[in-house]
Amino acid sequence: MEEKHTRPNAAERAELPENYLKQFNYAEQMKRLKKALSMEFYLEATFIEYAVIEDRIESFLRHAGVFNPEKHTQLNKKLSRLAELQRCKTGLIRKYVSDELIASIHSWKNERNILTHAMMKNNLTTEQLKKLAEDGEQIVKILNSKSTSYRRYLERHKEEK
Repeated sequence: MEEKHTRPNAAERAELPENYLKQFNYAEQMKRLKKALSMEFYLEATFIEYAVIEDRIESFLRHAGVFNPEKHTQLNKKLSRLAELQRCKTGLIRKYVSDELIASIHSWKNERNILTHAMMKNNLTTEQLKKLAEDGEQIVKILNSKSTSYRRYLERHKEEK
């Protein structure tokens, strides 16, 4: 019989390391994203993508040792800080985050904001939402891969010291 994995209850969570809970939640959100896209729930998909994109950028900042929870409160501020790090010619983040990735995140975020704010004022088409959700999915995949590679690189080199 196949064992089902369910979200740990409060007592179980208290016993688990924080990184395990983060991994569990991330996997859960990725399942929700996949389901939302397959069911054509593009608004839900976009909502999840936004949260994941913000989380992955925060991961870069945390691992770089520059995350400030009081200063980096919004996606735009986190993205601006990541872009600053990316422009640094001697920084490691430049190896993982390209100009194109920063530009695509900015573009996606701006389009998402336009569509979100225009939802009740204009004729918002399913095709517009679908494209936004599909573009967001690609950004999520790239950011997840790049942030994981960056973290693993730092962990490997930390162990060597």
